[in-house]
Amino acid sequence: MTAPILPRVVIRPATGDDLALTASLQCAFLPHGLFPRLGEKFVRRWHATYLNAPHGTALMAELVAPDGNRQPVGFLVGATDQVRHVDDVLGRHRIRLGTAGAGALALRPRLAAHFLRTRAGAYLRRLLKRPPQRVPAGAVRPSAAASGAPAQPRTAVITAVAVIPEARGSGAGKELVTHFLTQARAKGAVRAELAVIAGTGSAEGFYARLGWSVVEEHLSKDGSLTRTYRYEFGTGTGK
Repeated sequence: MTAPILPRVVIRPATGDDLALTASLQCAFLPHGLFPRLGEKFVRRWHATYLNAPHGTALMAELVAPDGNRQPVGFLVGATDQVRHVDDVLGRHRIRLGTAGAGALALRPRLAAHFLRTRAGAYLRRLLKRPPQRVPAGAVRPSAAASGAPAQPRTAVITAVAVIPEARGSGAGKELVTHFLTQARAKGAVRAELAVIAGTGSAEGFYARLGWSVVEEHLSKDGSLTRTYRYEFGTGTGK
């Protein structure tokens, strides 16, 4: 008996046409934290900051059937250099994100009250911070050594990754993470990190099997126990 030909996983860059899907997956399967609670419209704007970004990446996983039919089944957004990506977002998108966030909070009074208690001060300081000076194309940013500041390890961060339940076990999640790590390493990251809410299904076991290790536990601003996982490129582990 001939074994059936199973769909294969293909990873591709996300586009603007994918944002409605990535936002719905984020809100459905990764509802923790402030941004998903602001609704899919805000999440679409947030995910858009990773598209074609110098230090951000957005990936889609598709299952390709033997007949060529392609079905999107998952996504990943992250930064190959978290510090520089945040600076870029604040420099280019702060007005649009701030306006969209304020509008979403205005429609959600209870969430707005929670935001004022837990995050307003930090977000206001970040939004009012002077945008970092942009480096012209082809120019080299001054090194930490030249400025006298200690060099900081370049850390990549997976912000969100989700696969629809029907496609779990297909390898889509592993391929998304592997592609992200390949991109981050190629761009000079020495390690990658991500945060997982403790007890959220099989996510913790999934990352452990891929060589990530827990390096920190803390309570989120919403009171959830959160574990930070790390992957060191030098050893392939989270040591």
